[in-house]
Amino acid sequence: MKIKYFALALALAGASLSSCEYDNYDAPSAEFSGRLVTADGEPFLYDNNRQLFVLYQSGFGKDDVGINMVVDNNGSFRQLLFTGNHYELTLINQALPFDMPDFPRMEDNTGYERIAYDITGNVQKDFVVEPYYEISDFQVNLSENERNIEATFNVTKLKEDAPDIASTKIYVSTSSIVDSGISCMRSSNVSDPTSTAMRASIPLAYYRDKQYYINNFRTYAYVRVAVELDGIPNYFLFSDIKKIENLPVTNLPELPE
Repeated sequence: MKIKYFALALALAGASLSSCEYDNYDAPSAEFSGRLVTADGEPFLYDNNRQLFVLYQSGFGKDDVGINMVVDNNGSFRQLLFTGNHYELTLINQALPFDMPDFPRMEDNTGYERIAYDITGNVQKDFVVEPYYEISDFQVNLSENERNIEATFNVTKLKEDAPDIASTKIYVSTSSIVDSGISCMRSSNVSDPTSTAMRASIPLAYYRDKQYYINNFRTYAYVRVAVELDGIPNYFLFSDIKKIENLPVTNLPELPE
């Protein structure tokens, strides 16, 4: 029995030492930050729910699966890193509704080119985004019968050979954080992709339904619209976020089962 206790004590001591070895590394101290901007220097409005950047660090005898550097809805990003060499930044290997000149497609079309960085301190870098379409004049209102939240907006084609617009999307949230992760939304196919005037609507009853928001008696909501392009099903072009107020909370039709 004493031998078993002694072996257990050795195992615990080893685990403690091993834990101390891992815990004694310095915390990451270098900040890689910046913004996505349009060609004229304005913030590019992004979808916080979709990964864009992947940051790799080679060496150290390991397979690096990459760090997801999160971009917020206003196009800003910030990532803490360990100082060191051999970092490489690239884009997620997905079809995107915009181009980023710093990251051209590789010749074999297997992904995007990488930018090498030696992180010796803080790095601040803005990246230009060239969207295929621009959303403007976004307005949101309550319908005359007070049954729907309705949005109108214009789209301008910026890239001559861009895919057609396949659908419009409207997202409604209780907070000012609105992206494609919001389940209270509605998507509508676009019958005329050449039109520059777009509409999107969602029943107010969706916003009140418990499957989206429990006990939601708010008289306001935050709304955002987006367009989906043909052949690009996972990444959309988004508007800014608008707040609508004075929403009724009673006498709403029930949603169908």
